[in-house]
Amino acid sequence: MLSLDHLPHTWRTRQAGTLAATAVITLSLFSWLALTTSSGTGLAPHDQSVTTWAVDERHPALTIIMQVFTALGSTVGLTILTAICATLLFMRGRRIRALVLNLTMISSSLLTVALKEIFRRARPSTDTLLGAPASTTSFPSGHSFNTAVFAGLLAGMVLASTVAALYRALAIMAAAGATLLVGTSRVYLGYHWMTDVLAGWSLGLAWLCLVTLALLWLKGRRRQALPSAAVPSDSSSGVEGIEPPPA
Repeated sequence: MLSLDHLPHTWRTRQAGTLAATAVITLSLFSWLALTTSSGTGLAPHDQSVTTWAVDERHPALTIIMQVFTALGSTVGLTILTAICATLLFMRGRRIRALVLNLTMISSSLLTVALKEIFRRARPSTDTLLGAPASTTSFPSGHSFNTAVFAGLLAGMVLASTVAALYRALAIMAAAGATLLVGTSRVYLGYHWMTDVLAGWSLGLAWLCLVTLALLWLKGRRRQALPSAAVPSDSSSGVEGIEPPPA
């Protein structure tokens, strides 16, 4: 039987197991989307009909809303939001959280560029595009991926900091709502296929799980390296820099 004793204690918890399972499932979904879109199978044959439906449902007021959300999820928008949030965290003494936020967003942005170069999927026709043509390829949707990572990471920080049900619910709803609207806006405005957005969402959740697992690993290794007297009495599995809520 495979022993897990060599792993940090933070990787031998139910939380770590759930994160690992979620990462495997969402990475499998992303891989399936990548393979089927490349071969024109799976959900890919429905991409054009979804785009056509989105174009038919356009309305001036709705278009403005979608343009706002697509701007928030852009490289410029997320860079500004990340800088603001990281600065606020740093000023409040949450330096590790600020560092985690910055490094996570930088890594997800670099991964976006790499994946687009690998798959090089063509975007929808510019005939139905609302906005300036994009200079990058289509798969996966960088807006959807990076917004999911940004919003999910902030929500995770809230969940780890409070036991108040209202705040936790608001954090989850805000993260899910922002991610949903940014992704939807990319199809509505004609920049992406539906499957590009689904791939971005699945990869975003996977990346969040992997980042959290990495933080749990580092926390466990640090505790192993400390003398027993120097290890905090709190044995919770909270992530380094994202402390567990008070009891």
